Amino acid sequence: MKEFSSDRVIDLWKKEYSSKLNKPTKYNPSQQFHQIANMCAPGKFFYYILNINNISLDFIHPNVEYVLGIKPEDASIGCLLKSTLPKELEIIIKKEKIISEFISTFSDHNDLLNYKIVYTYKCKGVKGKIQTMMIQTTPLTLSETCKIEHLFVIHSDISHLGNVSTDWISFRSLNGKKSYLKIKAHHGRFDPKLANLDKPSCIFDLTKRELEILKLMSQGLNAKAISEKLHISFNTTRTHRQNILSKANASNTAELIAKCLSEGIL
Repeated sequence: MKEFSSDRVIDLWKKEYSSKLNKPTKYNPSQQFHQIANMCAPGKFFYYILNINNISLDFIHPNVEYVLGIKPEDASIGCLLKSTLPKELEIIIKKEKIISEFISTFSDHNDLLNYKIVYTYKCKGVKGKIQTMMIQTTPLTLSETCKIEHLFVIHSDISHLGNVSTDWISFRSLNGKKSYLKIKAHHGRFDPKLANLDKPSCIFDLTKRELEILKLMSQGLNAKAISEKLHISFNTTRTHRQNILSKANASNTAELIAKCLSEGIL
């Protein structure tokens, strides 16, 4: 049986991305960047800036110690990958091949700045606890030759959502262009025909209040807790929840959250 190690993921990145860059630069995030990043990743999370030139971290949030038990000063991409369950590495390699093919479809790589890549994986957290993580990635900068140079990556612990599948990957457009959702990892290649095969939802039709409630639901809050947090009645919260489920074509909260994750809404 072929062994899948974290080194294979790094080797793939070096071959597909680092080898095409020749002028190393470091990304220095501003205070405003950190403020925005913290708003994007509520709950148990950490984020980092990945320098593609040498597959190093230009910055990593100290929460990595809270989530994975890794001290920030000891963190590296190799160290983070080693926390991933061995059986998940095989799936991640397939996902990374899909990402590489997706990137190669762009004649103008500036368009890549308007996409977010989303998938989930399982890893060992603090004290060896198995947890499900959602990873969201978007390019930050391009080189002079329009190759990706820096990535912004958020890892959020979504274990509280239950047994979330880790066999898919989605490419969510951030500017209204076509999104490619829930491509199964076993395909190991990017093909638009393999995306958007699930029954479509109307999640983008949610009102501001419904989106607010959806976000709290994804954090594991029940109707009572949401009502208290938003200072609305319990019945009002239940009505909003039913409307959200209906618009998303979901039969229950677990299905709703899984769909929102795969569509890059959360």
